[in-house]
Amino acid sequence: MKRRLILNWNESHDGVREAVEAKAESPWDLPDTGKGWTYVTFCPPGTDPRGVLFDIDQLEELAKNNGYHLSADVVAQHNKLVVTAVADSPSAQLFGLFRLLDAYARRYADTHKFPEHTFYGKLGGQYDRSEKGRVLAIYARGDEALLGISEAMEELARTVQIPGVQFTTRLANGLSAMPRMLHGFDDPTYRGSGVNIFKITDPNRFEVLLDQARADYPNYQFTPPPPP
Repeated sequence: MKRRLILNWNESHDGVREAVEAKAESPWDLPDTGKGWTYVTFCPPGTDPRGVLFDIDQLEELAKNNGYHLSADVVAQHNKLVVTAVADSPSAQLFGLFRLLDAYARRYADTHKFPEHTFYGKLGGQYDRSEKGRVLAIYARGDEALLGISEAMEELARTVQIPGVQFTTRLANGLSAMPRMLHGFDDPTYRGSGVNIFKITDPNRFEVLLDQARADYPNYQFTPPPPP
């Protein structure tokens, strides 16, 4: 069985979308692109979204039942891989990330050879400054699968040559603001004491974070759209 790469393009990325659909080879002379997210899924046909997307309701219930405390292993279950493209323009950055994503999809489509390479994510960013780069944020079911995807992306980032575009990769928490909400989570001395449970310092902000994640979910497509 083969995985399918499906992109739900943001309208502000139309110039890059048109360039890649026209099979452009160069990231330069592309129309300007704006802020926003293009949503990506890379899954086998018939995938049930409930088996891939993080269970936000379960995370919320767990936090509430524990007096707004979370364990380190629960936080780790919501990690993500962030691939950043650095170039002179946001359009070139997005173009480079798409080419990297496309190379990944072609290499790792076979579910029998690569059973753990299913993911979902989003492409783009919210910054006006090109020096911040555009990013590809990738989410997988569990750290083991995510580490395998990370290794594959790191290898491709060294081999996919896009003139003027450089890639970096890093692991981060899937709910980006989460570590900053957890008392002592980023304190080596605190963690070194053996503490594994961390208090959510601002439950209201935590709820806002979960609602933002929920708002993303309808944008992920698991069935290819009909041809125009």
